Amino acid sequence: MNPPGEARASARLVLLACLLLGALGLHRGLWTPDEPREAEISREMALAPTVIPTLNGQRFIEKPPLYYWVIAGVFRAAGQPSGDLARAVSSLAGLATLLAVVAWAARAGRREAGLLAALLLATSVQFLVSTHWVLIDPLLMLFTTLAAWAGWERLAGRGRGPGWLAVLYGALALALWTKGLIGVVLVVFGIGVATLAGRHDWRRLRPCSGALFLAAMVALLGAAIYAEGGRSALWEWAWVNHVQRFTNPGATGHRQPLPYYLWTLPMALLPWLVPLVDGLATALRTILHRRAAAPGDALQRYAGWLAAAMLLPLSASATKRETYLLPLLPPLALCLALRVTDWYAAWHAARAGAGWRWWAQFPLLALYALAPGVAALVYLRRADPPALLALLAALAAVGLCLVAVLRDRRPLAARAALGCAVVGAASLLVLAPRAIDAQKNMAPFVRWVDTRLPPGQPVSALNVDETLAAIVPFESGRSVIALDAAALARTGSLPEWLLQQEADKGERTPVPPGYALAGRARFGSGRALSLWRRSAAAEPAAGAAAPAASRAAPPATAP
Repeated sequence: MNPPGEARASARLVLLACLLLGALGLHRGLWTPDEPREAEISREMALAPTVIPTLNGQRFIEKPPLYYWVIAGVFRAAGQPSGDLARAVSSLAGLATLLAVVAWAARAGRREAGLLAALLLATSVQFLVSTHWVLIDPLLMLFTTLAAWAGWERLAGRGRGPGWLAVLYGALALALWTKGLIGVVLVVFGIGVATLAGRHDWRRLRPCSGALFLAAMVALLGAAIYAEGGRSALWEWAWVNHVQRFTNPGATGHRQPLPYYLWTLPMALLPWLVPLVDGLATALRTILHRRAAAPGDALQRYAGWLAAAMLLPLSASATKRETYLLPLLPPLALCLALRVTDWYAAWHAARAGAGWRWWAQFPLLALYALAPGVAALVYLRRADPPALLALLAALAAVGLCLVAVLRDRRPLAARAALGCAVVGAASLLVLAPRAIDAQKNMAPFVRWVDTRLPPGQPVSALNVDETLAAIVPFESGRSVIALDAAALARTGSLPEWLLQQEADKGERTPVPPGYALAGRARFGSGRALSLWRRSAAAEPAAGAAAPAASRAAPPATAP
């Protein structure tokens, strides 16, 4: 046990590191494909608050409105929409989740493990990326973590009053209004399995009263959707975006094979693979040999069973994405942190040197710290000062960690190892926008298009998808009119300006004859935008490259 003064200093350092990581990397463009869509839906919600979200003025009912209400409120409070503000909501949700994990462990008498869990979570790849992205999932993660914590307090017998019950079912209701039934299903299924595995008294959760309350929340949400959009809107929300996404997503989701999370979960937890593998091996041995766990491991068992159970409905769904793992990462990080603190206590008390776990984990931490700086220098092909500074900081952290363990200075080695993870995470947040913003941010080209068109004129576009239908109104305030090139050619009614998108590996709808190319920009290998102007003098073949117009070229957004 650390002295009180040292414990307080460690807590301050952990919280400072989490705040630093939360603040870095927020100032950049809206990156394709998700960020423009979520930001524009929130902007339209700020202009005209509704229950059913809209995108480019059209109903977009994939998700309930709570997340968009939150972002819209931030936009209105700030006086204008901003990608940075929308991204800050994800970061704040991530920071609140880290604080919840620390408080959860502290109430269970494992404060050091809670601080370690916060650092493991804050520096893991998926948490780091998702909480710096304009996404619904970080807010969902906050609500599911609060519900999981409240469930533990009730099952452990410390939360006897109605307060923790209110937190449990209130957080589940917020998860429902954030992303639909999946948030409720994940937590209810997870707590149910953890309750049975830990032989807790399930009656402490008041399941009948909770079920009635959640049913009322579902009915309230359904009634609100029906009142605003009618039967078709309710059908789309309840059937298309719940049942069909689960069984057969088709064009509405991301179809992946059943074992998809077997390889994506380790990637999500990078660089903390050794605790994950060792924890899974220990749990498997306990189950196979029917060994009884120590009474002090109750929180570890609860968090482990909760995370494992939440993975089952995620895997059963045909629609899978790495970001869907966010709700199970906090309890999993807490479970792993409890395991790691036990390792460290045993290592600190023993005379033997660092064991295999250390020498397996250290190369991963060294690679995690060094990789962002090296990758940025290779990609940018120049001596970029921030990349050089990041590389020097990584070398210092890795060197200090190695020297400390070789000299058997164990407390310093542990702090330096965590420092490697923090340096790697901070370097990634700082350097990634410098390297790839030009390929992911369509805003500069869209703003250039806005200067070409007459004021107030909608943007006529070919090959419109959700990203294009979002980034144009968000950056210019203009609506997007999706056009069909063949119909245009037949009718002969050609708009003066035409925006063409190439997406999905370069596929594009050809531009009708009679247009001259005004400007073009490419965004990575799979997306490009071209602006065309109707010109009687131009004679391009349909879809062929035409000479650039005499007007100023758009800003270069990619090589």
